Amino acid sequence: MEIPKEARKQLELDANDAAFRLAGRQFVKLTRDPLIAFLAGHLGPNDPGMRAKVAAFLDTELGEGLVAALLSLGLAAIPETPFAGDAPKRLARELRVKAMTDVGDVVADLLMEPLRHVIGDFIRGEPIPEGHQLPVIHRERAPELQEEQGAEQPQEKKIHANVSA
Repeated sequence: MEIPKEARKQLELDANDAAFRLAGRQFVKLTRDPLIAFLAGHLGPNDPGMRAKVAAFLDTELGEGLVAALLSLGLAAIPETPFAGDAPKRLARELRVKAMTDVGDVVADLLMEPLRHVIGDFIRGEPIPEGHQLPVIHRERAPELQEEQGAEQPQEKKIHANVSA
């Protein structure tokens, strides 16, 4: 059975992308231990636990993202040479994308964690604890403005949003 020409071409492109992605991940892993030694030596030369602290940080998604970003900057600064071709630029791009996704995932988790709890509680039908009610939101103007101006809010136009932590 012969693979169609279009499928073969797509597989070649995907394999090339996978090779650069794999090279980027291996580059981050290979750089990690020397970077830990360097940072620990400068941050806490007299602190024996500094190496473990730096290693623990670089083991996180945020740490890996920062290492990938630094490596990407370094690769982007390398001038093009005939024997390397566009490989350094392509690897730098792959590392930039990895850095963005790693750090973006950390930020998204940080922002979405409370919302996940709220949605989970809502789906499970759990009652909302006392004191976890959002302020009333008025469709026409903010409630604070109406209170300052002494205007009353019509009851039928209020929207109540309940949230549990």
